[in-house]
Amino acid sequence: MTPPRAQAADLADAYARLRPGGAGAAVAGRCGLLWVEGPDAAGFLQGLLSNDVAGLEAGRGCRALLLDAKGHLRAELRVHRDGPEAFTAVAAPALADVVAETFERYHFSEELELLGPEAADLVTVAGRDREDLAAAGLGIVVPGLVPGTADLVVDDAREAIARLGVPEAPAEALEMARVAAGAPLVGVDTGETTLVQEAGLEHAAVSFDKGCYLGQETVARAQFRGRVNRVLRGLLLPEPATPPAAVTRDGREVGRLTSAAVTPDLGPIGLAIMRREVEPGEAVDVAGVEGAARVASLPFGAP
Repeated sequence: MTPPRAQAADLADAYARLRPGGAGAAVAGRCGLLWVEGPDAAGFLQGLLSNDVAGLEAGRGCRALLLDAKGHLRAELRVHRDGPEAFTAVAAPALADVVAETFERYHFSEELELLGPEAADLVTVAGRDREDLAAAGLGIVVPGLVPGTADLVVDDAREAIARLGVPEAPAEALEMARVAAGAPLVGVDTGETTLVQEAGLEHAAVSFDKGCYLGQETVARAQFRGRVNRVLRGLLLPEPATPPAAVTRDGREVGRLTSAAVTPDLGPIGLAIMRREVEPGEAVDVAGVEGAARVASLPFGAP
């Protein structure tokens, strides 16, 4: 019999448990799965994705980005190496079809099979070591999108949470923790022309030591020969806001609010990719919000 699930006491408690250094909790969600299998699977993915997936050991995973030929963000994946010739790619449900279509477009004569996308349950876990989660044998483990978390791909999210023996937290608490951590979501905080460095994902999901991949020239040029004109910033808001909303300074649009949350410790906050010249500490206006917002470094509370 599956043990009963423990619940976090309230939203504030759930948020605190999911934050770095918190007591730990789990959140049920969904994802899209794709599989790449065959002798050429590693080389195929290595030539498409931003991270060194070919260097993964079996049973390990990493974050990686799928870009277009001009280096614009299309999707973020967590790639798990199931075996020498088999990989599972975990995508946001809304972007799984984009990933599948791109994989098919660039599949020519490689000896491999592309499967999916297929919807599946996902459990985001905070406060547990990834090695311990893998040892539990509930499903494959990949890095979480929120710092300090790991994601488990499972058959039944609620049953997995019960077996883990950690309190279940609502998705709202995870969203609060994500915004507070300054962790962008591709497709939510990014647009069709957003570059990797504009979203601040170059350290989390890019290898600068591997060979060429789709969009690599733009990523490398921005990293080593220049800088992007926009960057991801935090916003300390005077009241709750509803994204998307224009962010202006002196009447000129300098960015767009794309994610927002109200947290127990920080109050109303948000994420926006803004013009680089708008520095932390400056005051800006957000459409639909009374009073000035304050630009903040990420994660919130960072110097």
